[in-house]
Amino acid sequence: MNLDLNRLRRFAPLVAMLITIGLGWMLFVRPVSADRSRTARGVEDLRQREMAVRLSLSDPSPRVVTDDPAAAFERQVASGDASPALLEQLARLASTNHVRNLLIETVEGTASTAGGATPVASRSDPRFALFDVPVSYVPIRMAFDTEYASLGRFLWAFRDLPTTVEMRTLTVGVPRLETQSGARPAPDGALRVSLTLYAYSRPIAMVLASNTVVAR
Repeated sequence: MNLDLNRLRRFAPLVAMLITIGLGWMLFVRPVSADRSRTARGVEDLRQREMAVRLSLSDPSPRVVTDDPAAAFERQVASGDASPALLEQLARLASTNHVRNLLIETVEGTASTAGGATPVASRSDPRFALFDVPVSYVPIRMAFDTEYASLGRFLWAFRDLPTTVEMRTLTVGVPRLETQSGARPAPDGALRVSLTLYAYSRPIAMVLASNTVVAR
């Protein structure tokens, strides 16, 4: 037993030194090494980004837009009253997207000037003031029942309508069924949708005066 204790005493300084080195590595050297590695990776990432930015700056300039915004606006806005064709397409879209209890009605058209020269123009989208093109609009009201996915497809199809259309109001709710115990939500998960559109058009007299032909 004395021999074992003597041997342990002989190796105790070496063991203490190894333990001290291990603790020092874990507490001091290892964190510093990890920080340096992270810093090196960050510097390399920044260098890669710098190279990407330099390459993008050396690329040729993007193509200059030469289209006339006013001409593009006139192509998008129908000449004359476009509400009959618009109502027909809206009804067809509603049928395609399984809309139920459809109601479409138009309100008497209201003349407005895109340049904002009349008080009525303030009711339309203010961006129309950017184009010096007289327009008039016909309010159209719609109400129907449909599912959530069908509503998304229906609204997405508004990109391809016969003329420029501004959505003024959109209300989506759950339809209520009147029962003896009172109103309760419809059991099929349908949505009740109501919206108001402004269908814009250019006066035919202005189109003839400017000799502009719009194909629809």
